[in-house]
Amino acid sequence: MDKRFFAVSNITGRISELLAPAISRQFWVRAEIANGCERSGTFFCDLVETDGQAKVVAKISGIIWPKDLAAIRKEFKAKEMDFVPVSGMVVGFMCCVQYSPQYGLCLRVLSADPAVALGELEFRKREIIERLRREGLFEANKERTVPLLPARIGLVTSGGSAAYQDFIQTLKTSGYGFTIYLADSAMQGERTESSVLRALDALDRLGVELVCIIRGGGSKSDLYSLDSEVLARHVAGYSVPVWTGVGHESDTSILDYVANRSFKTPTAVAGELVARFTQLSRRVGEATATLSTVWHYRLKLAVEEVARAKHRIRQGPCRLLAESAGCLRERGQVLRLRVQSRIYAREYEVLSYRQQLRLQASSLLQALVAKLAGSRQQLRVVVTHRLSGCLDTQATFRQRFTRERFLLVVNHGRKVVTKSRDSLRRCYAGVVTVEKFRLGSRRERFRRERVLSRVVVARNSLSEKMATLKACDPQTALQRGFALVYRDDILVKSIGAV
Repeated sequence: MDKRFFAVSNITGRISELLAPAISRQFWVRAEIANGCERSGTFFCDLVETDGQAKVVAKISGIIWPKDLAAIRKEFKAKEMDFVPVSGMVVGFMCCVQYSPQYGLCLRVLSADPAVALGELEFRKREIIERLRREGLFEANKERTVPLLPARIGLVTSGGSAAYQDFIQTLKTSGYGFTIYLADSAMQGERTESSVLRALDALDRLGVELVCIIRGGGSKSDLYSLDSEVLARHVAGYSVPVWTGVGHESDTSILDYVANRSFKTPTAVAGELVARFTQLSRRVGEATATLSTVWHYRLKLAVEEVARAKHRIRQGPCRLLAESAGCLRERGQVLRLRVQSRIYAREYEVLSYRQQLRLQASSLLQALVAKLAGSRQQLRVVVTHRLSGCLDTQATFRQRFTRERFLLVVNHGRKVVTKSRDSLRRCYAGVVTVEKFRLGSRRERFRRERVLSRVVVARNSLSEKMATLKACDPQTALQRGFALVYRDDILVKSIGAV
């Protein structure tokens, strides 16, 4: 069979003929923007439809020409909104079919419904708020303690904006000293989230005491730039307290829920800072006035008391001296009488003690002399007895060894040993030698000079004891200048008892 080939232009032309009735028709489309980008004033994107599992079930290219884009933005501005199409945004577009043989089929966007965009933003905002509330992030930053007088303040806003000028002007007018660290960041548009995050990180490294995120009034779509879940989570977990003042009095952003405190306007944030200093200044002034009043009252009382004390000091010592002098004279007389009576009593006791010591020493010497005489007699008897015993032993040995021969029986393992007369003579000579040595040592021990020397040593010992007794005699201590002092019949033994 013969094959018939068509040119591409023939096919695109036929498609144009078939679509011609539909090109002139306009219709509304509700879709989600994907892969959106703006080039040379023209916005290109894909319009997609997803199911419940976020799966794309339909997709078609969309285009907004510069003329149509300007008209749409003008329409949004009239409703106090900004048309900033971004990927993931649900929109309601009035479209018509457009077909080009070079670029294919697409939908041309002619107009947009602001209500659809606003409703989608509000819906997402509520979802984020509910999710943050369930996770307990509303109270995380509120638990941070705000200093009583925060002086190092980090400011996150657009430098030179009306909000920045109002904030700075309010602080300058107060006259108090604040240190402001400005972190310039975009407060609307696609760069808002990343810009504010970088600003917060930079202020965290500077060690500020308080961070203020402020933005002036604007359209609702402008304020939605700050309704970022990532930004809200970062603020909730921030290391220092965060105050917000975003938009007008009727505007509420997600940051207001997670911040430490939220205010209606940037000026209100600055006003609260100034109010803290003003309130403390007023309290300090009141405390100063109270302190001054109390101080002057106390000073007046003290001056009066000092005057009375001076008068008492002038009059009191004379009267006290007179009373003390009379009392001392009376006590001196009593003390003198008591001391004399005690001295007489102690002198009598000392005399009796001296007599007793003399009698005791004499009796002790007599006892020692008697004991020494008895020991001398006993020693003489013992020496005589020992000497007579030694002589008897020597005579006995001589009598025993006068025989010519005798038998000496010694039991060595039940054996009888008979010794000769020569061996017995040698044994007898040895025994006699030993006994002579023992008798000589005993005679030396009881020699008269040695006994007399021991008597002299004993007499010297008694003399030393007598000297000790005499030194301990209370009369001797009294003769050296000491005295026995009594108070109320009690012997005074220390200076503390006087």
